[in-house]
Amino acid sequence: MARKERIGELDLIRAFAFLAVVYQHVIGVYIREPGLTEQVSIIYGMVFHLLKFAVPAFIFITGLVLFYNYSEKVNYISFTRKRITEILVPYGIWSVVYLYFMEKPLGEGAAFVWNVSKNFLTGTSSYHLWFVVMIFQFYLLYPFWRRVFELFRRFVTSRFRLVVALGVTGLIYGGLMWFSARYIPAHGFRFDMNWLDTYFIKYRDRNAFYYFYYFLFGGLVAFTLPAFRAMLKRYWQWIIVSVGVLYAVIGYELFRYSGEGKIDLNVATSLKPSMFLYTMACLLAVYGLCLWLSKKQSKWTHWLGLLGKYSYGAYLIHALILTYLMKGLRGLQLFHTGVWGSVVAFVLCAILSFAISYGLGKLPFGSWLVGAAEKKTKKIPSSQKEWQNAG
Repeated sequence: MARKERIGELDLIRAFAFLAVVYQHVIGVYIREPGLTEQVSIIYGMVFHLLKFAVPAFIFITGLVLFYNYSEKVNYISFTRKRITEILVPYGIWSVVYLYFMEKPLGEGAAFVWNVSKNFLTGTSSYHLWFVVMIFQFYLLYPFWRRVFELFRRFVTSRFRLVVALGVTGLIYGGLMWFSARYIPAHGFRFDMNWLDTYFIKYRDRNAFYYFYYFLFGGLVAFTLPAFRAMLKRYWQWIIVSVGVLYAVIGYELFRYSGEGKIDLNVATSLKPSMFLYTMACLLAVYGLCLWLSKKQSKWTHWLGLLGKYSYGAYLIHALILTYLMKGLRGLQLFHTGVWGSVVAFVLCAILSFAISYGLGKLPFGSWLVGAAEKKTKKIPSSQKEWQNAG
């Protein structure tokens, strides 16, 4: 049986997504610095928008890799145990680290146990850990999503049906984004049952169902990989144009809803229809770029690929690095304000986070701290063959 092709461009996408996340968080710090001018605020807002593909890119990759490797029956116990070891254990360790260094008030006795448990379950030990809570839900519910995708796959028997399925699913997802960004804030919508309200309203930014389209789209790409790559090469000009047009649309919304004299980054939420369309265009553009770069043999692609492999650990670490890096820069009165200062902080934070993740990953127990960076290649399932020629 033939061995599966290693999808080399995915490490590059992970690397770019990680770098985009780091710069977003750097901007989040610098845009709150005293004395910020309106012009610099606008620059931050524009760059922030440009980088909003990052989180959906990680979700897209998760869907692609899972459906690529686990398209047939899954041993749920071993599957889940592996993800707990590689994802939840490092997440739990770093959650404790953040609670300790950030000195969050946790109380004593039963209050301490409750607060620690709540931080762990909601990803609030640090501002970036919500993502792990959200992404792990896709692993936890993978058998459900696999059944959903199987229904999707059975319906898609032609290119026309594929377009219809993507369009209808996109409309449903767009409606969910409208519900999140427009209806809930405007009407103060709430569920009567506390757990429903908590999961679907209060913490909807970390609810996997609010990101399902990117996950299922990754699954579609997993089964149509050759055709998808060919499509990107054929229509790359139109993809770039669509990115430009949609970037202008979300930029207009940012200025319209931010208020005078300042930029409100909360306007740039991923959970709104316009950002959904922009993100999908960006995913296609970034994938095409990484596909092209993956054919190049250079030091840049080597290091980007390595960064992609260790991106999970670097992601877990980077917020702590950024916090103490900013303390150092402010203490030295160097690069702690301004656009160029943010670039310096971004570069230093990214390099240090990667270096620490790489170093920890080489330890005997490194996977407990930064996850498993190296993956084994698996054999191709027979059910994939029919999909490789689809589209």
